[in-house]
Amino acid sequence: MHPLAPTDPAHVGPYLLLGRLGAGGMGAVYLGRSAGGRTVAIKLIRPELADDQRFRARFRREVSAARTASSAFTAPVVDADPDAPLPWLATAYIPGIPLDEAVRLVGPFPESVLRILAAGIAEELAAIHAAGLVHRDIKPSNVLLALDGPHVIDFGIARAADDSVLTADGVILGTPSFLSPEQALARPAGPAADVFSLGSTLVHAATGAGPFGGGHPIEVVRRVAAEEPDLSGVPAGLRLLVAACLAKDPADRPTPRQLVDSQRLEPLPPGAWLHPTLLAAVERSAAVLAPTLPPPPLPPTMELPPAEPESKRPTRRTLLYGLAGGAVALAGGGTAVYLTMGRTADKSATAKGGSAPAPDLTNPERSLDTTNIATALWTVPVSEQLTQIVGDGESILTVDAKAIRGFDRDGKPRWAPKTAQGSMPAPTLGQVVAANGKGYYLTWEQSAPPNFSMRTSLKAIDLASGETAWTYTDAAMRATVGAVCGVLDGTLYVQGNGSAVGVAGQTMFVWAVDTATRTRRWEQRYPTSGFGSGRLAVPTTGTHLLWERTEMSNGTSTLSGLDTQDAGISAWHQSPPGTTPSTAALFQTFTDGPHTSAGDHLLYLADRVYALNPADGTVAWKTDATMTYQAVVANTDGSTVFAAGIDYKTLTLRVQALNATDGTVCWAGTLPAGALVTNLGAQFADDTLYLWLHGKTWALDPATGTARWTYDFQAPTISLTVPLWAGGGRVYGPTEGGLTAVATTGKA
Repeated sequence: MHPLAPTDPAHVGPYLLLGRLGAGGMGAVYLGRSAGGRTVAIKLIRPELADDQRFRARFRREVSAARTASSAFTAPVVDADPDAPLPWLATAYIPGIPLDEAVRLVGPFPESVLRILAAGIAEELAAIHAAGLVHRDIKPSNVLLALDGPHVIDFGIARAADDSVLTADGVILGTPSFLSPEQALARPAGPAADVFSLGSTLVHAATGAGPFGGGHPIEVVRRVAAEEPDLSGVPAGLRLLVAACLAKDPADRPTPRQLVDSQRLEPLPPGAWLHPTLLAAVERSAAVLAPTLPPPPLPPTMELPPAEPESKRPTRRTLLYGLAGGAVALAGGGTAVYLTMGRTADKSATAKGGSAPAPDLTNPERSLDTTNIATALWTVPVSEQLTQIVGDGESILTVDAKAIRGFDRDGKPRWAPKTAQGSMPAPTLGQVVAANGKGYYLTWEQSAPPNFSMRTSLKAIDLASGETAWTYTDAAMRATVGAVCGVLDGTLYVQGNGSAVGVAGQTMFVWAVDTATRTRRWEQRYPTSGFGSGRLAVPTTGTHLLWERTEMSNGTSTLSGLDTQDAGISAWHQSPPGTTPSTAALFQTFTDGPHTSAGDHLLYLADRVYALNPADGTVAWKTDATMTYQAVVANTDGSTVFAAGIDYKTLTLRVQALNATDGTVCWAGTLPAGALVTNLGAQFADDTLYLWLHGKTWALDPATGTARWTYDFQAPTISLTVPLWAGGGRVYGPTEGGLTAVATTGKA
């Protein structure tokens, strides 16, 4: 908790503010105290959002959902005033420790504690489901262990069970390691999905790992959908119960009430609920309940002047100080505080009159992080979560689950949102493409389930006016998901999944559509035996596309080079290189030229970065370092390749700059990842490398890798996309308040 700033209010409603707990695009979160001494967490909305009636309506819905979800095992709503000049929401402050952190501290839980955990979470789920809600994101980090038992927190993606937008086919909702099979397959998720996630959470508490193993999130998603869980580490007395929760068919899972009734808890001795280490952590998190604020903490390290020869050297205890933290739960929306500790420069050489040694830019352990936080230029309200952002420097196009919207570079709407009754205007896979002043996207007419569509169309709209420039329709293809992947030499390339008229089973397809004649140059179809996925990479130059097909039922993949001059026929096909499961490539958001090619090579990510010869698929070069690469982008002239991936052992983000000709490392380093191990993406514009990690974004110097500044955008909870676009001296991303712009310099 931080002391109040001069610009912070002293009171909100009847509550005296004691300090600031955090802040985001929507507003700030404060610790407050009522006249009677009750301590609460208060979310206060920013003034510039309070005048927007659409935003007020959204906030009223949040308050209503938070009230509905309140029970003995959540952070209950204490008070709220969505109609105040500055709307606010107050919930009870719960001192506690997240379950995932608890497992890291003390290891797997014994069976007696697991039974308390199962019953407590199941009781909360019963209350949530009785109110007509589905949580959709039960996982260890959303379970808070307090003195009185477990509490379910973070209702950020909880919605009514009949919410048609967030239960639509094709939308992945949740956290990969704790998804239900129906969520993993992008199918509607009801109350039984929460029970499956509860089962996965119990396995984590019992073993320290999830039931479907680790590794790349997209591979974990495949296992959730197609493989059986590993319950070997679960205590025998709970194994049948957990197995029932993890049944693939939702109808075969027990209800939360059945789970509660199955747990006949026996009296436990004092201290049996919380391990002494966890009890101490909970007590530390309660420190902010003190009636006055403690003095500001001392810095992690202190530099002292050189001691006199006779002086006593200071002890290590004198120089180093610890930092204690707490956990805050706020129903209806959470605030994440991301802490980093900068390194102090080594001044020993200069103190002796010499010069400091030059850093080794290729050292893979070199810290690239910064404490400089950028200031936003502006934020404009958007009523829905943004899943994609593209632009051309002067016009910005945003995509959400309901509409496509257009803005100018100052945040002013250029045209009314593009929505359509009975159709989905935005794709649920891959990127919308902006090129030559046009925005290209897929739309399809939606019929009642289980038939998702009747007609698939490719549309081109003018970015400045929003007017439809032209439409291409294929009545023979009924797509359920699709994407415009890129433009090459005046041809748009589209991929999708669906069914062809008169053809049994599911089909993946690739279209080539001429933007000048607005006709299809060619089409390739690929029947799939089950749930198939594809990724079409469109390079900046050349005549070959990189096409990867994956059967999610068994994880097998095929990599092909489609010849654009020969009707898309495969010039070659082979198994993907590398030892990392090839489904990792499908997790990459961007498929356009800078993200798929550099120089004369196609880029493929797996356990290494592979540069492939387009004509025959042979490996021209590969990196020495092995890890799970998830993001790549080339600089403007294609001479340098920037690659990034998560080191799951150390939970760090590793970044490299590579010579595009031979793969030589130009520089390398690390950034802190913490628990943010999904949604990784990269953009290059205005001589700046931007890295996005689940919303947290760094602007790096492309010559050295050193971070110039960082900014916290907000990752979408309804998809695994990276809604980040850079160009025209700015970078754009979503925050709680809507669409936000940050200057390349990081300054307002």
